[in-house]
Amino acid sequence: MTDKRSSDLSEDFDDFFESSLCGFVITDGNGKITRVNQCTAKWLSAKPDQFIGKRFSDILSIGSKIYFETHLWPLLRIQGQFDEVSVELTDTGKGKIPIYINAYERKDENDNSIFIRYTLFQAADRRLYEENLQAAQKLAETNLNIEKEQAIIREQFIAVLGHDLRNPLGGVMSAAQLLARSELSERDRKLMNIVHSSSKRMYEMINNIMDLARGRLGGGISITSVSVDLEKLLTEVSNELKVSHPERVIESNFIINNPIECDPARISQLVSNILANAITHGSPDDPILLQAKTTDQYWEISIINKGQEIPEKTLKNLFHPFQRGGTESNHNGLGLGLYISSEIAKAHNGLLSVTSDKGETRFTLRVG
Repeated sequence: MTDKRSSDLSEDFDDFFESSLCGFVITDGNGKITRVNQCTAKWLSAKPDQFIGKRFSDILSIGSKIYFETHLWPLLRIQGQFDEVSVELTDTGKGKIPIYINAYERKDENDNSIFIRYTLFQAADRRLYEENLQAAQKLAETNLNIEKEQAIIREQFIAVLGHDLRNPLGGVMSAAQLLARSELSERDRKLMNIVHSSSKRMYEMINNIMDLARGRLGGGISITSVSVDLEKLLTEVSNELKVSHPERVIESNFIINNPIECDPARISQLVSNILANAITHGSPDDPILLQAKTTDQYWEISIINKGQEIPEKTLKNLFHPFQRGGTESNHNGLGLGLYISSEIAKAHNGLLSVTSDKGETRFTLRVG
């Protein structure tokens, strides 16, 4: 029974050894070849028994043979194995065959070498794959660098364009203000109001474009922090929007016990952007709530409005450039207000967040 089992195991090993698609070479403890499988012999355009008694390095090309004898053979005797080493089989007239070899040395209880087994894998396809992968990586890096350069050029163009548009628009706004003081007919006054409001809107858009360019090219929006009465600042912003939107109700709820450190112009811009967004997209029949709170550890501002829930997909990109804060896409504007507001929050080492459900939409700035 034992003899039959041993015979079956031997036959299984022989079948595996000879039928394998990779090469196998076995040497004695001194490195002399005792057995070569059919795959290895085929690669070398010879028969297996032609290699018996030769050293393993004899089947390698000249360069690989020198490398094996000076590096790999000493390494094998020291640590008993090596793996994934790239060498070449000797040229049989069909060209050298690149391979990867693994080696394992078996020793007896007295630490004497019994045999060494080598496993050989063809490397041509793998090397081609690695070369193609490296070429693809270089191409991707080149394309990325080109895109970065183009992005910088685009943003520089935006910055220059925004700066150059300010001057003629400033002239239009000044002329409109002067004409508004003159005696005008009712029709002309309505037209003048349209010119004034439209030019003011254009001026706000240009400022947003400039902020976008500064944020992208300069590493963020710069601020100048001073001590600020937050309640007074928020009241002024709220009153401005009440004048321009008398039909909307803005309620305030402040718990402010101490001054804060911030850039008042930028915080006013942030609050105005979000309040205007709430007016545009919130329910016209419900009031907008402006809340603020200060403590010794932090200060925060919240703006809450009723209205349609902002879809989850929209929420994920809400603070990206050229995104609009509502569920409709036909509102005027470039979609920069919330992005710039978020950048202002970051400049204050704070966070601007948003939550939205069927009950309410809430924007919260928290600093500290």
